[in-house]
Amino acid sequence: MTRTALGAADELSLNTTKFGQPAAVWKRSTEVLTTWRFRSRLDENVHSQGLGLLFPHHGLPEDGLKTLPARDGRRIALSVTGHAGYTPGSLTAAKLSYSYDQGETWIPAPTARKVGAWTATVHHAGATGRPVTLRTELTDARGNSVTQLVVDAYAVR
Repeated sequence: MTRTALGAADELSLNTTKFGQPAAVWKRSTEVLTTWRFRSRLDENVHSQGLGLLFPHHGLPEDGLKTLPARDGRRIALSVTGHAGYTPGSLTAAKLSYSYDQGETWIPAPTARKVGAWTATVHHAGATGRPVTLRTELTDARGNSVTQLVVDAYAVR
C-alpha cells in the first residue's frame, strides 16, 4: 500500500475455483481470478464508504448453456458496476483477450467505444466445440481498474 495525498494505492486479488462435486456439472466459469487496483483514503467525516472496486460484466450474446455460435464478428458488451457505495466513473480503457487453451496463448479482441459503451469483437469461425477463457482489463475515469480472468467463460458451438 502506498500513501499519497489522494490516499493509498491498493491492490486486492480474489481467486475462486470450482472443484469436486457438483463441479462436474458446472461446465462454465470453473475458475475466476480478479485483481482490483484502486485508491482508498480515510474520511473521518464519513461513517462508511465504498471502495473503488470495479466488477466487470460481459454482455455475451449466448444461449442458456453459455455457448456462442462458431462465427466471426461477435460483439461482447463490456461494462462495470461498483462496490456498495461506489459509483464507477465512465470507462476510459477496455481490453479483452480470449484463449482456447485456458490461457496458454491469447488472441486480443479489438475493442471500440461508441457513445460511452464499450464492446469487444471475437472471432470464433472454425472453433466449434472449444471452450473460451476470457481476460478482461477495465479502467474507470477515477483511475480504478480491474483485471479478470474467467476460465471456460463460454464454449463455441
